[in-house]
Amino acid sequence: MAIIDFRARPPTPEYLRALELPLTQTVMRKLGSPQPQPRTIDEWMQDLTRLDVERVVFAGRQSSGTSANDVTNEYVAEVMHGYPDRVVGLAGIDPLLGMRSVREVRRAVEELGLKGVALDPYGGRIAANDRRLYPIYAKCAELGVPVVITSGPLPFAGPRLEHGSVLPIDDVACDFPELTIVIDHSGWSWVTETIALAFRHENVYVDTSFYFHLPGCAQFAKAANTCIPDRILFASGFPVVPIPTALERVRMHPFSPDALEGVLYRNADRLLRKLGIVGDSK
Repeated sequence: MAIIDFRARPPTPEYLRALELPLTQTVMRKLGSPQPQPRTIDEWMQDLTRLDVERVVFAGRQSSGTSANDVTNEYVAEVMHGYPDRVVGLAGIDPLLGMRSVREVRRAVEELGLKGVALDPYGGRIAANDRRLYPIYAKCAELGVPVVITSGPLPFAGPRLEHGSVLPIDDVACDFPELTIVIDHSGWSWVTETIALAFRHENVYVDTSFYFHLPGCAQFAKAANTCIPDRILFASGFPVVPIPTALERVRMHPFSPDALEGVLYRNADRLLRKLGIVGDSK
């Protein structure tokens, strides 16, 4: 079965330096993840082919509030343009820079050719509905590009749990009904609330990265089998989580065969086509 991985980054030096920080090492330890081995982009593409991964979504990272090593939008664009049939690039946008962030959205989309935006509000110790982010959302809606919003328990010191909550995303979805939103990292531990957001809002999706093996995530399979069959997107979070491990964690849940196919491929394919990223909408 072909797979689309909605959150994966190449294990090249340009990204692996982002994993060197203590906060990232803490996340990997708590997720039980091994240290990834460096690969070239060509080698990574070969690895993806062996795993039946047809396409990946690769997001940059610009988040000064976490003191993380940035993954530049120029690098994301370089990888995407080198493998346009395999890589969808998203711009990392710092949530703290005001109109500089808005201008970077425009530059990343119109000049670099990137296909959307990835935001880590917790990096600024703010919630997803903080009004300082609204100009970014407005620019993305104007340009017709999606926003991936990092959520989750943030298992390291600094940000508060409220900064990773999915509940503020309801405000964003209500205020920007034309904006496509992907809730990152499964929205865990707000599983029921994440399902409710995707059920309530036609423009809200959820990916499976990082926490999909943790207590409560079996509810996503029940939701995919019933009320949100087209809203859950497979995402490994590679190289923080190995792709085979992420696939195993998805397949452990009681998805119907049709729902599982949707999660692993069809839902992401339809979304990318709807957004005009990979061809005509089906």
